[in-house]
Amino acid sequence: YFDLGVVPDTPQTDCQQSIDIVFVMDVSTTMGGFINMLANEMLAVDAAIQTLDLPDAPHYGLAVFVDDAALLNGGAPYADAMALRDDFLMWAAFTSSNQQVGGGNFNSTWTENSLDGLYLAATGFQWRPADTTTRIVIHTTDDTFWNGPTVGNGVMIQHGYAETVQALQDAFVRVYAFADQIGGSCNCDDVTPGWSTDYLGMLSIPVATDGGVYDINMVLSGAVSLTDAIDTAVEESYCDPYMPQG
Repeated sequence: YFDLGVVPDTPQTDCQQSIDIVFVMDVSTTMGGFINMLANEMLAVDAAIQTLDLPDAPHYGLAVFVDDAALLNGGAPYADAMALRDDFLMWAAFTSSNQQVGGGNFNSTWTENSLDGLYLAATGFQWRPADTTTRIVIHTTDDTFWNGPTVGNGVMIQHGYAETVQALQDAFVRVYAFADQIGGSCNCDDVTPGWSTDYLGMLSIPVATDGGVYDINMVLSGAVSLTDAIDTAVEESYCDPYMPQG
């Protein structure tokens, strides 16, 4: 996990890139508090990002998942941070329904569909050109994930771990995950694999995509500022050569 006491390297002063950020959010019942926090801080996040010497405005996208997944706004960037914030508030309210994103199926499992959400972001968002754009996914979940192709809680899970990592790497996307360490129905399961530890012998998604991971509980408790965490992720990625692993 990140030590936010470490100041990231200063971006190269001779480099100017656009910044595209897609939020890939678990909108199951337990995530309402985090999404509300993100909504409340989104304008501060945007203001911090815009202090970088950007050639144009940052672009933001959103994908959501429970056991199903959806890329919102047709994969197009939102008009601005305020429009994105409005959707955050809508999805924060949605979490109390305990339904799937597409409706019609009660969410009765703790495992969720991070992989299809990440795959949709990598392949479906209207990213600007990779050679002139820093591409980032901010991923949020407090549990583990279905590894497709399979059926989870009556929902078809389309994509597997290795396939999802490859899609992210092919799109030059860095993943910064806000993830938990313990979860499951008993709140006693190790849910770090894939986020802060390896998964079935494969590198974690943040490591494999040249990104990073934060402890979601540190943010929820106020020990770590969500705005500072996202700003740190952006600053350390901006104009830095993409170096995936694995």
